Amino acid sequence: MKPWEIKEITVPMSDSQDRCQVGTLAFEVATLDDAVNRTIDEALRRRSDHIHLANAWSIALAEDDSQLRDAFGTGSNYPDGKPVVWVMRWRHRRSNGIKPARVDGPTFFERVLEQGVPQNVKHFFFGSTPETLEKLQDNVRIRFPGIDIVGVSSPPFKDLTAEDLAGELARIRACEPHLVWVGLGTPKQDKVAAYLAEHYSGIFACVGAAFDYTAGNLRETPKWIQEAGLGWLFRLAQEPRRLWRRYLFGNARFIRIVAKQIATEQRTLRAGKLT
Repeated sequence: MKPWEIKEITVPMSDSQDRCQVGTLAFEVATLDDAVNRTIDEALRRRSDHIHLANAWSIALAEDDSQLRDAFGTGSNYPDGKPVVWVMRWRHRRSNGIKPARVDGPTFFERVLEQGVPQNVKHFFFGSTPETLEKLQDNVRIRFPGIDIVGVSSPPFKDLTAEDLAGELARIRACEPHLVWVGLGTPKQDKVAAYLAEHYSGIFACVGAAFDYTAGNLRETPKWIQEAGLGWLFRLAQEPRRLWRRYLFGNARFIRIVAKQIATEQRTLRAGKLT
């Protein structure tokens, strides 16, 4: 059993005022500004939370992975993908008049870094390679003068053992960051962040490839492509060998999951009208 496999929870298949269910994931109904402000506020209050920027692939993976569902079910999930946002809007879920919006990983990452400077937010970068972490630190210090990076760690590219995680926790605790940015890729980063958040009072934000974008390893997707919902195609062109399976099978599975959810809801509505 992996160290994060510590409990089972039941994810409620329903909406609330501030959340909208897509597949097995409950997403926050928020704007990008909301997500940035909430994250900084909770970090400064030393709240313990784990944040996931989830997309169609995340939903597809979670369907058959109970530990991943547990991670999403105990954290804060924001939609990082236009198809997820479209489903949320189609279902007319709003919170205090807020329209669901995409929380793009690299943009969210850089906005929190920038806006956290005057509030003395302490950051820790966890993931990627030593070379990327070095470039990342150089770039953010140039772009956001005064930023406080208290530590970095590049864990081994393998399933992290209890001993590995204990060592990472010791490093994090010694640095006392408000925010730990986790860039290990889904689903590994989501499970690890959920586990670490149970043992440290701080925010663990899963940002996937954001380290590579800000470090300059990957070219950022043009805004018009993102707005058209074709960001996945742009990324596929950049990393075809790594991503083709994700988009070919993941997108198809996401469509099936959403279609099934909508059909179930429609049957429930019709049954309610007949009673």
